[in-house]
Amino acid sequence: MNPNMWNNMDAGLLTMVAKVARNEKLSVNEEQLIADFLREHGRAAAESGFPGGPAGDVRGNNNLARTNWFNGRYLTAEALSRQDVYFDHRARLAAHAQMPGIAWGLGLEADGANATPPDSEARSGGLAPGRTLTLRRGLAFDHVGRPILVSTAFRFTIEQLLGTWRKTPQQVVGGGIDFMPCVCLAPDPAGPTGGSAALPSGPYLLVIHAGESEEGGAKVMGEICASATSVNCRADTWRGGFGLSLVRFPVDLPLREDLQSIWDLRGTLSAYYFDVFEHALWKRWDPAFAAEGPFCTDTGPGRHDSAAIALGMLYLGEDGSMLFLDQWIPRRTICATPAEDWHRTRFGAPPRAAAWARIHQFQCMLAESLAQLPIGAERGELYRRGFRHIPPIGFLPVRPRAFDGKFGSGFKLMDGLLDAFQGSRWIAAPLVKDAIGQAERYFARTRVITYAVVALHDDDILEDLGNVFDKDPLQLTPRRPASDGFHHGDAPGPAPGNTAFTHGNNLYEVGMVEAPDYTVLPGYLGVLARLFEEMGLDDLVNRRTEIVKLVVPLQGLTRHHPLVGRLQEDALGQAAPWGVDPLLTASNAPGWLGSLGEQAEALAGLISRIGLDMLPRHFVVYVKQRLVLLDLLFYLLEVLQFLLGFLAEIQRAAAGLSYKRSALKTEDLHVRYLAQPAEKRAIVEAVLAQPDVQEALVKAADLSGAGIAVSARNQDFVARVAASEATLAATVADPAERRRIAVGQVADAYAAEYPDYQFVQALAAIQPTQTLAVVDRLALTRANVASATRTVADEVATDGPAMFADDDARRIYADLRTRLGERRVAEYVPGSASALTVGEVLARPPAEAERLLGKGNYMKFREAYTADRSAALAGAETLAKGMPATLATRVETELQSGHSAEAVIAKLEAETPATGTERKAVDETAKLLRITGGEAGFLKLVRRV
Repeated sequence: MNPNMWNNMDAGLLTMVAKVARNEKLSVNEEQLIADFLREHGRAAAESGFPGGPAGDVRGNNNLARTNWFNGRYLTAEALSRQDVYFDHRARLAAHAQMPGIAWGLGLEADGANATPPDSEARSGGLAPGRTLTLRRGLAFDHVGRPILVSTAFRFTIEQLLGTWRKTPQQVVGGGIDFMPCVCLAPDPAGPTGGSAALPSGPYLLVIHAGESEEGGAKVMGEICASATSVNCRADTWRGGFGLSLVRFPVDLPLREDLQSIWDLRGTLSAYYFDVFEHALWKRWDPAFAAEGPFCTDTGPGRHDSAAIALGMLYLGEDGSMLFLDQWIPRRTICATPAEDWHRTRFGAPPRAAAWARIHQFQCMLAESLAQLPIGAERGELYRRGFRHIPPIGFLPVRPRAFDGKFGSGFKLMDGLLDAFQGSRWIAAPLVKDAIGQAERYFARTRVITYAVVALHDDDILEDLGNVFDKDPLQLTPRRPASDGFHHGDAPGPAPGNTAFTHGNNLYEVGMVEAPDYTVLPGYLGVLARLFEEMGLDDLVNRRTEIVKLVVPLQGLTRHHPLVGRLQEDALGQAAPWGVDPLLTASNAPGWLGSLGEQAEALAGLISRIGLDMLPRHFVVYVKQRLVLLDLLFYLLEVLQFLLGFLAEIQRAAAGLSYKRSALKTEDLHVRYLAQPAEKRAIVEAVLAQPDVQEALVKAADLSGAGIAVSARNQDFVARVAASEATLAATVADPAERRRIAVGQVADAYAAEYPDYQFVQALAAIQPTQTLAVVDRLALTRANVASATRTVADEVATDGPAMFADDDARRIYADLRTRLGERRVAEYVPGSASALTVGEVLARPPAEAERLLGKGNYMKFREAYTADRSAALAGAETLAKGMPATLATRVETELQSGHSAEAVIAKLEAETPATGTERKAVDETAKLLRITGGEAGFLKLVRRV
């Protein structure tokens, strides 16, 4: 009652109120005065906020009913109970605006849980049933809307739960509504009854129910509740509470080779719960989805039954012990409304709570696995840790460690300067590279293709989280043996002449489009394109291959925060594990250093001035990509085509170029490759490392009849790389750099002798180690592959391709070898009617060439060509040292004037002294003009002195 009402009351009114309290009779006048006062000041009913009655023309009722209070009404238990029920139902309706689940807390703790080694195959020996588990305080709401409050930590044992389960065994049953399952309970027909000790081994859910219990005693008028004869005494209070139960999750895990350890079972059950029990991925887009889907219906009935709330899944072993406890497989927190989840699941997206739970489950299981098997341990990849389906984004811990090797930037000058001044210790790139390597090992031996990028702003990973949150899980499957080819049908033939395929230029544009006006990929690349097309689509549709981006977030050591400035906690405190001395870091990020000269003195004192201002964080983020495998394969194809096209353009223009720019070597292609965008290079290198892609390269070689398919050549290639590496060991300390140089040198020599090995040059420019893996596959003897047999070219080059000490000699010989291949066989075998070129005969097996030319002509051809090849080798070695510019000019002028090569040679020999350097050059030039049929283009490659 407000002060104004008290002021308006006089003593007489208060006296009447006192009489009412003493049950004294009021006069008629006094009753009228009280009624007038209540009418004036008692407007609570009119302002109660409740509707006065149903509105609208057609009216209906619901099941809410409240007590109508009025003066003079008898106060009864029924009326008060009705009022309690009314407000309880009103509160539950408010809870229906959110999904059922956990609002906060209710975590589980169990010392010694999940301590089984990842490689253990035992089905017993877990956490003993008598060990104590702790349920932390928290709040949940069930499907009816009832609150489940745990106000203090609650301790219990599995043995306590098993005792109840043995008497009344229960199991989880489906909720009957697509994508909205409840933890609905039903009697377990497979369980024991009557207190039997039998207990099925397998997965169980720990669930919590809402409940109330009677408390205290309240007397009824005239009764003494404490007496032995009292019959009308009732409980004084209903105390809110909860109940825990263990219910069987009825799924039988198959006896499979990939389900060995308890961690395998845990990962598989996680995948089953998320992708089968809760959100059946195969049902979401059934054939009738678009035509008969629920788009014209309301948002569904929701769940309004008394289902339990799941707190975790545990697996009971054969001895009744708890082999694992996973809180996040069935746990669902309240993070969406029923309407939002209904909309999401109708269109195939997972419930929001399930998407968050999947990420938590992965991170929790990974953290517990790393406690048993640390980072970098043998068999430490995700698949062997038990993971099968993982969320589309996750955080992979890496171990900080100091960089203890040499970093290869790809540029000899920079690498040399960094090595001389130990500069690798002062740049972040080696640490980033190490972090990437650790993250890649998580996906080792699986059909996941990874490529890495760096996030200069570490909060960029939140954008990735939003972009992939609703995507399907990342499927981890073991990599198939190399002998199990990717192609299951007939081998595709070369691409049709009027069709070619390209892919989007943007990194995130996927798929293929027909491009009839696009230049058709020739020969080997055309076959490879068709193989990539089939392999990409097949593996993509069947989810055998996944594409993952690894993001390395960087943190600044000297980042400036508003008001608080630079903080010790920001990164300086983390510097020591990376091998960085915080006291030697720069106060500001180094600016543009200007161009570095070729002298080592250019770095003198520089390191001490710039310091190290950034470090990787202690984790790498993996992100499932919408790039399809097909796109990645064609990135590789595009880069290979670019490098080979660049090489071909140089060769076609060789006649007008100086000797320094004519014939390319692998190192030239490597420089061109490094000019490609960094992310595209990362993708290409990741794809090239895949065994299926390497197998596709081999199969394309076989189908196209390319020269790189000959097994014996590749066996010699591998042996020569090993010999070259051994030779370089004394001068090149870094094994990776040593291999890169060796593979490049051998590839250059082979490309000079066998032009098809220009493709191997391109591969070596991208990734030398994976190039050797491809060559190793090509070196194997392959049944029913005609192109893998030795050819005439192999029979002629008995010692294999020449390894030139002078790269100019290699360039000259490569040009001469090409010109020899263009000549006609008839020029070597007078009287022969064959229209074949030398190159066409060299590419055939000896037996076939002998049948084509006849035995006698074949022997003449082989003898003559062997002599010309030897002359080309010797001439290239001699002319690589240079020739007088006047001599080269005279030869070119005479030939351009229309004189025959024979006449020019005769004139030069007559005018040149019989001894001396110039005479030697004339003799070699004469030989080369003769074997090339008078083609003097090779002179453009000769250094003039």
